[in-house]
Amino acid sequence: MLIKPLSFTDIPALLAIETVANRYPWTEGVFKTCFGSQYFNFGIFENNKLLGFYFGQFIAIESQLFNICVSTSQQGKGLGGKLLSHFIAESEQRNAVEAWLEVRASNQSAIHLYQKHGFIEAGRRPNYYSSATGKEDALMMCLPLRFTN
Repeated sequence: MLIKPLSFTDIPALLAIETVANRYPWTEGVFKTCFGSQYFNFGIFENNKLLGFYFGQFIAIESQLFNICVSTSQQGKGLGGKLLSHFIAESEQRNAVEAWLEVRASNQSAIHLYQKHGFIEAGRRPNYYSSATGKEDALMMCLPLRFTN
């Protein structure tokens, strides 16, 4: 398996994974807006087939994880952890002080993954995400990466 940068040409494969794995998937337009100098986007590939991906952004002193997703056929094999570790390493390489993300409060498997990698709950956005029953909270999670003077 190989983790490498994503490009516009990967968007069809990104959409194929995203639309099956998420109830509220990103659109092609959202993916297209997340390619630029402040973004760092990587996919995990096997035999040139995309199995999962993440989209991150670095601005000033912090990085943000916007999306991390693994193909449903590949879930439970540790790929999410590999992608998250890669995101953290890329954040450190950019000298980020902190890494941030938001996650649905109901997404216990993702929350467990983030906690396993050192993220802590730093806040909550009430009724942030649409859900089948109306709205649900977003947990804001932070990973301190280095200290500043």
